[in-house]
Amino acid sequence: MSASLTPALGLLVWLAAVVARWGDLADEASLAEALVLFVVLVAVPRALLFAVSEDMSPRTYANAARPVVLAGLAGLVAAVPAFLPGLAPHLAAGFTLPWLFACGVAALYGLLRLYVRRTLAPAELALDVGLLWLPGAAVWLLVYRGDLVLGGFGGLAAVLTAGHFHAAGFGALVMTGLLGRGLAGGPAWTRPVFGLTAVALLLAFPALAVGIGAGAREVELVGAGLYVLALPLLALLQLVAAAHLRDRPAWARVLLVLSAGSLLVSTTFAGMFAAQGFYGAAVPILTMLRVHGLLNAVGFLGLGLLAWTGLRAPATRA
Repeated sequence: MSASLTPALGLLVWLAAVVARWGDLADEASLAEALVLFVVLVAVPRALLFAVSEDMSPRTYANAARPVVLAGLAGLVAAVPAFLPGLAPHLAAGFTLPWLFACGVAALYGLLRLYVRRTLAPAELALDVGLLWLPGAAVWLLVYRGDLVLGGFGGLAAVLTAGHFHAAGFGALVMTGLLGRGLAGGPAWTRPVFGLTAVALLLAFPALAVGIGAGAREVELVGAGLYVLALPLLALLQLVAAAHLRDRPAWARVLLVLSAGSLLVSTTFAGMFAAQGFYGAAVPILTMLRVHGLLNAVGFLGLGLLAWTGLRAPATRA
């Protein structure tokens, strides 16, 4: 399997899975699983094309295509239960194990990048930390598929957690790293704004996860507040990058703008949902999945990663 074609194949399989399960997508858990599968099949393999970059030494990293192909193959195996409704939980969990292994390998490469680079440059640090969230994402998908309970969470809560690990943990940080690369040589005022955005996003997901896991509403709101602050800044900077990279393909710049627009809308819904504990139920979960989840997965990540494929921001060398 070619590394560059892996996300395209994943997209075809995801579309087939959506068609096969179309009648089930009115169910919250089924829709959430379909959105997670988009990240698994499409976004993660494409993001790994950037995250495992060419500037690592051959001795440390012999073939940058290997984790991409591994993630692609593992994602295809993880998608099998989507075509087999009614599959026994232990079998569904078994099909998810290769994805857990692939995510563990990706996290190891993140640790290698941290060791080799020995830099706290916000863009590359965001990419590295994003890779470290992937095993947690796979664990929660395994918990959901196996009908298990972890830390008091199972069922719908487990697959929603898997979605947030994949998108808000891994995806948002990868997009942050690519944006930092793309803004290199851009307007001077973007550097401190990007630094603030990157730090906020590096802290946001741990705060959100700890707050939800420990039932600490105040900590959860800190994490949500960091996202509500940082994600609009990320969208703004994506618009600046689209204007800055005038010598790159127009279609890629348009996709980056659409990605930024998707992020702004999805973040608005996330802010409304986070505040509903104080102001009443503002947004039902099914609506959040149809708007916030879909725009985040397909709009922000899917279109955004495809845009950076065309923009080809070079990796920062250690």
